[in-house]
Amino acid sequence: MTLPPFLQSAASQLTGIGSAISAATSAAAAPTTTIVAAGADEVSAAVQTLFSEHAEAYQELSAQAAAFHAQFVQAMSGAAEAYAAAESANASPLQSLAQAAAAVENSANYGYGNVGSGNVGFFNTGEYNFGAFNTGTLNFGLGNLSPNFAVPDPTKISVFGGFGLFNSGLDNIGAFNTGNINIGIGNVSPNFQFDPNNLTDFGNLGFFNNGMDNVGAFNVGTHNSGFPLGPLGFLGIGNHGNYDQGLLNFGNNDLGIGLFGDNLIGVGPLHISDGALTSALHSLPTAAVAQAAQNYGYGNVGSGNVGFFNTGTSNFGIGNTGTLNFGIANVSPNFTFDPTNISAFGGLGFFNNGLDNIGAFNTGNINIGIGNVSPNFTFDPNNLTDFGNLGFFNNGMDNVGAFNVGTHNSGFPLGPLGFLGIGNHGNYDQGLLNFGNNDLGIGLFGDNLIGVGPFHITQ
Repeated sequence: MTLPPFLQSAASQLTGIGSAISAATSAAAAPTTTIVAAGADEVSAAVQTLFSEHAEAYQELSAQAAAFHAQFVQAMSGAAEAYAAAESANASPLQSLAQAAAAVENSANYGYGNVGSGNVGFFNTGEYNFGAFNTGTLNFGLGNLSPNFAVPDPTKISVFGGFGLFNSGLDNIGAFNTGNINIGIGNVSPNFQFDPNNLTDFGNLGFFNNGMDNVGAFNVGTHNSGFPLGPLGFLGIGNHGNYDQGLLNFGNNDLGIGLFGDNLIGVGPLHISDGALTSALHSLPTAAVAQAAQNYGYGNVGSGNVGFFNTGTSNFGIGNTGTLNFGIANVSPNFTFDPTNISAFGGLGFFNNGLDNIGAFNTGNINIGIGNVSPNFTFDPNNLTDFGNLGFFNNGMDNVGAFNVGTHNSGFPLGPLGFLGIGNHGNYDQGLLNFGNNDLGIGLFGDNLIGVGPFHITQ
């Protein structure tokens, strides 16, 4: 390690100072310590004694100065050595980081059966895949397939392949999605061009949708979604067409349930055209009489129901039982509500049982998706601290993803990737197929682990 110029200069000058002091001391020794008295009288003897004593004192001081100088030089040398050691110690990790950054494009694989670079797990092919049997670039999970694309900066990922199980395309999160920017299970979209920093379109959000910009389940076409009522808009089911809102509509720009045609609002044969909406609004019951409003349709029992064979209050659809259900065969408790300020509802979708469920075959409270099961816990709709489950076939509370069992299981803590944890069994797991508690990764068995299968560390 080369010393900096200021240390080299100081060392050189100190050496010169030491030499100068030694030379001056030697030169002064003889003429000052060997003074002869000028005469035999007492005054001459006193003068000679005085100068001799000063000369001896000077020599003693010079010796002390030389010793101090030697100690100072030694201290300076120690400081220089410490500086060199510190520089060397600091340079080592910095050089390691620089080397790692330079070699990131050719980084090693971790696991076995991987082909390519930067893969972690088993039998991945390509670059920067995390999991097993992935092919392409930046896939996280199992069996995902993506194109091979350049990653200009691995620390700033704007596009990835698939996250989850058996996705094919780009920016897919979930399972069995095909195309680009699908979130959920079994969605199909085209492989369209997109700017990840300025998205104007996406594939599908939900389950088994086919097309683009669909939100919900089993929709076919574009821009189909649920009812325009806050979170209820996240799940349109079985719409076929474009810009439909609701359930099982076949056409375009429909709002309702079971409509066949374009620009319709209502339930099945009980519908109006959107041009007649203004006049229809004037005929709606006021808030004061909503609880006792008449039914619209046939086979309804109770009040304020619209559709067929509903039982209870203010249900909209077919075969619902309870209060404020929207869809088909939902079951909820009978509760009192303010029609001008709805904070809780029954079910939106198909065959839900409980409160605030959106989707199909959910049981319990505050589930969004398909086949989720949660307890019928008490909650304040204006101050939610817990929810049931978000996704598919979860069992427990506060799970996000699919096939999770327990509480607070989710995906990886990487922005939108956190929305889908798959097959975790335990509590507070993040990732895929973990069995335990507080795990982060894929295929971990135990508690407080981070990694992939046997390649893990403890937190």
